[in-house]
Amino acid sequence: MDRKPPQQTEDHAYAARPRETRLCLTVALGPQKPFVVVLPPDGAVSVGRDPQASLGLANPTLSRLHFALDGLAGDVTVRDLGSRNGTLLEGARLGEAPVSLPLGAEIIAGEGRFSLIRRTSLPHGARAFELVAGFEVGLVALRAAGKSPVTIAAVELSAPFHESPDALTVFAQLPPEALLGLVSDTTLLLAAPSATAAAWLVDALAQRGVAASRHATLLLTDDRTDAVPRILRQLHAAPPSSAAEDDHDVPPAFRYPSLRKIHADLRRIAPRPISVLVTGETGTGKEVVAREIHRLSRRKGPLVAVNTAALPEALIESELFGHERGAFSGALGAKAGLLETADKGTLFLDEIGELPLALQAKLLRVLEEQSVRRVGANVERKVDLRIVAATHQDLEGLVRERRFRQDLLFRLNGALVLLPPLRERRDEIPALARHLLAELTNGSPPLLSASAQSALSGYTFPGNVRELKQMLSRALAFADHGVIEVEHLPQTVKPSSCVEATERHAAADVRASVRDFERDRIVEALAQAGGNRTRAAEILGLPRRTLLYKLSKMRLSQE
Repeated sequence: MDRKPPQQTEDHAYAARPRETRLCLTVALGPQKPFVVVLPPDGAVSVGRDPQASLGLANPTLSRLHFALDGLAGDVTVRDLGSRNGTLLEGARLGEAPVSLPLGAEIIAGEGRFSLIRRTSLPHGARAFELVAGFEVGLVALRAAGKSPVTIAAVELSAPFHESPDALTVFAQLPPEALLGLVSDTTLLLAAPSATAAAWLVDALAQRGVAASRHATLLLTDDRTDAVPRILRQLHAAPPSSAAEDDHDVPPAFRYPSLRKIHADLRRIAPRPISVLVTGETGTGKEVVAREIHRLSRRKGPLVAVNTAALPEALIESELFGHERGAFSGALGAKAGLLETADKGTLFLDEIGELPLALQAKLLRVLEEQSVRRVGANVERKVDLRIVAATHQDLEGLVRERRFRQDLLFRLNGALVLLPPLRERRDEIPALARHLLAELTNGSPPLLSASAQSALSGYTFPGNVRELKQMLSRALAFADHGVIEVEHLPQTVKPSSCVEATERHAAADVRASVRDFERDRIVEALAQAGGNRTRAAEILGLPRRTLLYKLSKMRLSQE
């Protein structure tokens, strides 16, 4: 086949693009979704349920070593490896002698169906697995191309990944530069420049019902070539993944490293009848802490929450302390205040720094005497309550400004709980986002893509957890296919340059995929027509002039 000089073509960029020649094997086991494995450029590949097989599949209908593919560098052949129930190629039973395997032909082994395809035939965006040998080659290339150390992870699953209908969706959301390897259908390898990709994969698979029984990570900072054996040894030595012993009594909101110590402190504080002051920026979850203190305290009364900043100043005393009939204009009957309502329970006073000075003195008396006097009453009523106060303000600064009573601060600060802002919990943002999505969707959350997860982790979140929850609520309205992507997040979260680069890269990939498919289809039609362009145009359903134009543009002078 003669080719025209590059200067005679219109599409020089396409002419410079190398063609992908590697082959892939599609794998479908029973009714489960098929997945794709990239075959090495040469040598042989064995398939079976033995862990030592090149492609190990934990399927009982397969023999330990069922069949093998040979001649991957040229004419591919397939042969049976003495399996107990045989191997069929297009319905014909195979023996131990190799038989030519054409593209698209179906191999049947047990309940598995396998087919040889070109990598260019993969749909755009589909994620193919590298076998161990291919993964090691890709790892060397990733190390050579990257400007930062590469993180490699090994994940052992409690069940084959393909048994979950959504697992392939998870793999497709990995960053484009990530390398995904397959030791077996229960042991995966992952290499990526970002250390967060491995944690995301483990959490995302668990969210889709594929739990990791153990996993290990390794940071590659040298040029040693034994990274895969090292990470697999580390995986086998890793303890099985399990929840902490007391996780059954730890709410999901506290199952993060930064909050576990806080929850342990709450366990000690809650049984004691002392006041608690919770401080932290707005949106960090101060009311969540108050509710957990009340739960752990085992108090019989209710938790009564009140935002002192939201109460009208003229009514705040009546709301807190209650009033008698006729105490003021409009008081047509007696009313118990919030302090009385919280008897034998917990009163949560949010934004305590906004409480007027006159009421601060009365609240101090309630704390000291455990008694309440309603507005307009002559007698005091005994109450049994504990107060949890919260603020995002600097109360000591307010004391210096004489806007807050120092003695009340001492009385409230029986125990101090300081909540960290979300920007200091960046590593926990992906897991927190998945927890919030589960709450927002009643336990059926969409997947959070790796790119969206990275964008959220890089944002400062001045509104903390409350702002994150609002972002996710908005994203749910735009995520139509069960995956929250970067474009579903507010513009303030998205790095515009990264978004534009991603869009350009995706558009380029689509154009390249279309051109590859079109070129292969034209070559096949010309071969089928014996080089006759008129007949090839009829096969393709194109006018002959259109076919000649495409041949010229692709620098194919004849076929």
